[in-house]
Amino acid sequence: CNYKGAGDALQVDLLNNPEQVATNQALAWKVGVWFYTDKQMSAPCQAGDFAASTRIINSGECGGGALSDRQAQRVEKYKKIRGCFGLGEPSTNPTC
Repeated sequence: CNYKGAGDALQVDLLNNPEQVATNQALAWKVGVWFYTDKQMSAPCQAGDFAASTRIINSGECGGGALSDRQAQRVEKYKKIRGCFGLGEPSTNPTC
């Protein structure tokens, strides 16, 4: 669905040729900006709401089950990166 939506918005056939995103740096940036804007990621990102961002990007990780290990790994990486920048522990929804 994201390839279709991004392709339509950018007037590129990503549905039938999705590998363009991996091989065209300019297009990859445009798709990234499209996703950020289309999925309204600004509010949760600015609020530091890591769980809300995860639900938008990888909703399957938030329902428990097989993908919940991925969420735990992602949260640990997030905490480590915050530490590198001296930001301390996340205060808003680190897990979904």
